[in-house]
Amino acid sequence: MTTHAAPRRGGVLIPLLLDLALPVALYYGLRAAGIDQWWSLLWSAAVPATVVVRLVRTRNLDFFALLILSVIALGLALSALTGDPRALLIREAWTGMLGGLIGVWLLASVAYGRPALMVIFRSFVLAKAGPDGLSAWEGRRHQDAAFRRGLRVLTAVWGVASLLNALLQLAFAYLLPVDAAPAAMQVCWPSIAAPLLFFHLAYTKRHGLRA
Repeated sequence: MTTHAAPRRGGVLIPLLLDLALPVALYYGLRAAGIDQWWSLLWSAAVPATVVVRLVRTRNLDFFALLILSVIALGLALSALTGDPRALLIREAWTGMLGGLIGVWLLASVAYGRPALMVIFRSFVLAKAGPDGLSAWEGRRHQDAAFRRGLRVLTAVWGVASLLNALLQLAFAYLLPVDAAPAAMQVCWPSIAAPLLFFHLAYTKRHGLRA
């Protein structure tokens, strides 16, 4: 009999916490050591912790990690041409606008076609309920008006949250003092995501949207 070990929470949470805490801690640590703003931002933004953790564990630089490093290297090279620390912040904010585009996609899917969360949830439902469960779950879209309405509401909430995060990141990068912006930008999404996840779990359970 073959058993499958459940994925360890630490395997997911540790890289996430590193990505959230390490850049900010590194930036303010370097600033406290007397390093100027530009170099502090440069080093704190150089390599995402998740890429480093994956590289150390697997000793293999996959395509996704290589893509991330290439985008970061290009952004850092462009920022180096100006020597302006705010240019590094703005680079980070505009990279975060990818999340804003996802938010626009989510909102657009509410008005046109099926809600995008139907696509995003598909793999989770398949893993949890199997092919038959997935077929039954997808079939509810055609048979249950309340199910369709619930998914539209949920998709719209996720879309607004994603777009709000992207816009706040831009505002912080452009308007806040350079030394205040890294902390504000780093805690922005967790501050939005925590209540969003609570809402998501409560809403899907209350309206029977789970497989």
